[in-house]
Amino acid sequence: MSDKNVYKSFENKMDKLGRKFELSRIFNDLLTMSICAYHQTNIASGLGQKDAENEELYMRTIKPYSKDELNRFAKLLSCIQVSAFEDPYSDLLGRYFTEHITRGQNGQYFTPHPITQLLTKLTTPSREAVRGQKVYDPSCGSSRMLLDFAKANPDNYFFGNDISITCAQMSAVNLFLNGLRGEIACMNTLSMEWIKGWQINIPSLGIKPIDKEDSQIWAKAPEQAVKGKQLTLF
Repeated sequence: MSDKNVYKSFENKMDKLGRKFELSRIFNDLLTMSICAYHQTNIASGLGQKDAENEELYMRTIKPYSKDELNRFAKLLSCIQVSAFEDPYSDLLGRYFTEHITRGQNGQYFTPHPITQLLTKLTTPSREAVRGQKVYDPSCGSSRMLLDFAKANPDNYFFGNDISITCAQMSAVNLFLNGLRGEIACMNTLSMEWIKGWQINIPSLGIKPIDKEDSQIWAKAPEQAVKGKQLTLF
């Protein structure tokens, strides 16, 4: 299935659920369900064990939906996975979010890929692949810029934060599905007010919710935390 067809399939499935529920609610619940499904405990145990807090959040999120509607959510998640597999480092979630949820309102219209690709090339210090550094976007949106940087430089640790919980959750899912390691935080970059955060594929495969005390982004100012081994993307 081509990337165009995957996106169209995602749109159609969202439209069907949108006949009964508000699109923004469906989208946010999809992100929450995805993060719960990709929890490190689920992956490490092959669903043999459950994290109590994660399970409670998942059950609370799915409660308003019927069995048929939950099957549609499962198909939406499969579209996201297929998109990441067939077109690595792409951003189906960010594209849908700006085209159907915000429609560019409140400044939430993410930078087009040609510009993010240019900016990441300008940020890279040499033509050689960057390895072992911490790559940081202080206002990451759906992490489109981090994804474009990772396309040529995947062997790094990727850090992003955004004040929008929707954007932070998109970023967590995007980093996970592309096999990237790092951390995503929902927080105010200027005041350092913490809302929520996740480690991605650290120390093992999956998404792990973290408290602010366990966050490398929150615990110290980013430029101090990495002791010079950091690229900041804007």
